[in-house]
Amino acid sequence: MVAAERLALVATCASGLEELLDGELAGLGATARERQRGAVRFAGAWPDCWRANWRLRTANRVLVELASWPAADGAALAAGARAVASGSAGAAGSAGAASGAGRGPGAAWGHGVEIAAPDLDLAGLLHPDRSFVIQATATASRIRDTRWAALKAKDGLVDGQRDRWGRRADVDRASPDLQLRLRLHADRATLLLDTSGEPLDRRGYRALSTTAPVRESLAAACVLAADWDGKGAVVDPMCGSATLLVEAGWAALGIASGSLRPRDLGGAGWAFERLPGFDAATFAAVRAEALPAPGQGVRLVGNDRSAEALRAARANLERAGLRQRAQLTRGNAASCRPPAGRGLSPGLVALNPPYGERTAADAGHWRELGSLLKHHFQGWRAVVLAGGEGLGKHIGLRPRRRLPVKNGPLDARILIFDLF
Repeated sequence: MVAAERLALVATCASGLEELLDGELAGLGATARERQRGAVRFAGAWPDCWRANWRLRTANRVLVELASWPAADGAALAAGARAVASGSAGAAGSAGAASGAGRGPGAAWGHGVEIAAPDLDLAGLLHPDRSFVIQATATASRIRDTRWAALKAKDGLVDGQRDRWGRRADVDRASPDLQLRLRLHADRATLLLDTSGEPLDRRGYRALSTTAPVRESLAAACVLAADWDGKGAVVDPMCGSATLLVEAGWAALGIASGSLRPRDLGGAGWAFERLPGFDAATFAAVRAEALPAPGQGVRLVGNDRSAEALRAARANLERAGLRQRAQLTRGNAASCRPPAGRGLSPGLVALNPPYGERTAADAGHWRELGSLLKHHFQGWRAVVLAGGEGLGKHIGLRPRRRLPVKNGPLDARILIFDLF
């Protein structure tokens, strides 16, 4: 693996976050960006891949596209995977197959295989000394059984390794050297390499949790969607385990989303660190890059009626390095007020009303939240993660922006309000 290699990269995200993720990638200088459902494709070299893993707040994973081919049935799926592993430019498994070096993007190999990044050393990457695992997804394809599809692709890859090296790699589901992903769409297979390993929303600061906490990437999306300038305090009247507070604090202070990851995963870090030719010095330089930090004096104010939630919030803020900036109180959301003090400018109110409880099911509680915002946070900006039942309309305020998103399997809306 050479840092100058050009790659076809894909950052994945929850449905509805594509615009925010695209904006993040633009801020990183990513080129050739293309929004897809639940993802943004972009071009870059290995340092761009590492930077995306280190800094993206709304992404789930960063993948490298390896190859794609027609796959209307199991035989075609396996044959294409075999051609990729064997380097075959003719029939899969043919003797003396060409390596494919120098072919341009989209150039066809055997069985209609198109290589996404022709400079990538596929032979070095797919060498049988490296164990692997494959996970598959399928949409709008005749092949629907994803476990069976992953098995057929695995069979093709190991057959191709035998063609090329006379031996095959081990499949290791627990700790593989390569985490491969197979995407089937409209009867076409795409093979991708997962460079993240653990999902990127596992930041490492969640020492304690509460029931159904908001995912870190979705909390970060709320902050980014608000287009907050980093000035003033951040107030969460029902803070739970403080995920919204942490994500807002890290964004304001320019703390990378991956800054705690190696410690959180016992030193395992990212999957790309185990790939051939990984350059630790270059990755250290990426980590040393300064991030925008618009809110160096940010204060974090959290309130919750649950003592258990506040214990989790304290622990998580401590682990995130933000405890000294935070003030936590216990009480009902309606009693929460802006922090007092001279010279404090209006900031951001962030709310994630709990799902499945009376607050989420009773329109009256939403009206109480609207009254709280209207009467006590004039001049502030507010972001509310509301369920998809339409109850957010009972806040009684007109949002300046609505962003439909998925909160796990649930429909939700990110609502942004300017409070006058």
